[in-house]
Amino acid sequence: MKNNWPTKKLKMNRSEVQDYCVKNQYATMRFFDASKDYVAARCCTFNGLVSVGFILACQAVEKILKAFIYLENGEQMKQGHNPYKLKEKLKTLRDYKIDRYDTLLKKLYDHYLARYYEDCRRHEDGTSGACSDELMEIDKLWLELVRRLPIPDEVRYRSKFITDLFENNPYWNNRYWITTKNRALKKQISAMQKRYKEVFQYLYEK
Repeated sequence: MKNNWPTKKLKMNRSEVQDYCVKNQYATMRFFDASKDYVAARCCTFNGLVSVGFILACQAVEKILKAFIYLENGEQMKQGHNPYKLKEKLKTLRDYKIDRYDTLLKKLYDHYLARYYEDCRRHEDGTSGACSDELMEIDKLWLELVRRLPIPDEVRYRSKFITDLFENNPYWNNRYWITTKNRALKKQISAMQKRYKEVFQYLYEK
């Protein structure tokens, strides 16, 4: 993944950011919830709860894809947990060029179904169960979705995921779980931090 994070000219003030989040509350809250699930997925995976972690990873991807769909057509999806089908639905609205993750999206849904014994299955690529090696691909997908989510940077860089990454908080270790052995993030974090500082200064230090 290249360091091609959006860098459009900043135009919104804090009041406009708040208005945008209220107007698009369904999408911003789906992104908020997805960010919590992504952090929890990495925490569980690194503490030996790989199967639980990948169920949470599926939910994270599901929720952010629903945010995409809402931002494209205004639909508040109450049903549907299959991230591959959600990606296919999104593609009919706008193609975000994420087909290369199709195998992973299908695997994530298999992991989600496996929360019940009778739904455990072998994946299409012949593998079965949850493997921590998949986490790197999950990280790549997550970062690409965060980067491509069609929201203004003034909103993106004040989101839970990015503020967890760059702002210290004495009450939880989300930054630790986001960054631990995250090779995909390592390639992106400098560009993200630079833009985060630009947005923060624009909104709070003008």
